[in-house]
Amino acid sequence: MTFKDKLLLELRAEATKVTWEPVPAHPSRRYVLAGAGLVVVAAAAMVVTSMPLLPSTPAFAVEKNSDGTVTVRIHELIESEELEKRLAEAGVKAVIDYLPDGQQCQMDRGEIVPAPVNPLQRTADYGTWLIDPKSLAPDETLLIRMSFKDNDPAKGFGGGVGKIRGPVAPCVPVPMGTRGPDGGGPVS
Repeated sequence: MTFKDKLLLELRAEATKVTWEPVPAHPSRRYVLAGAGLVVVAAAAMVVTSMPLLPSTPAFAVEKNSDGTVTVRIHELIESEELEKRLAEAGVKAVIDYLPDGQQCQMDRGEIVPAPVNPLQRTADYGTWLIDPKSLAPDETLLIRMSFKDNDPAKGFGGGVGKIRGPVAPCVPVPMGTRGPDGGGPVS
């Protein structure tokens, strides 16, 4: 149930609590007050139904730090292309692949660069990483693969990180543990 729905239910519940007491001296005043009460309830309902939904937690956040590193927080495994764009704006060339449990990208997506230092460092906060753009050469791309459980992108649980020199082939999902259509190269 959304915030908007909950607020509308609360307004309706409050409207049912309004008691209308007869005013003996001026019956016409009673109708005016009842009408005014209905107008207030109707106006409140219109405001609630026309309100834009309040933003929920975004799928991700990218923040460039004063030391040149980039902090990435991933809350839900959606919008990978938008995350790639935001990382590029922060100085990190990356390809992000989100896959369901039991799937991996095919092998041999490009020239794997052995990384003595992982460019993506996990922080103490779950789902938060620190990237040092200086760990990537101009012709290198950070490759991030993440998986989710139960067909639910909010349940991220694993993945892999690497660097590719030159162009990166698109991810072709294959069952975990298979070599993929071309049969060669390390899994990325």
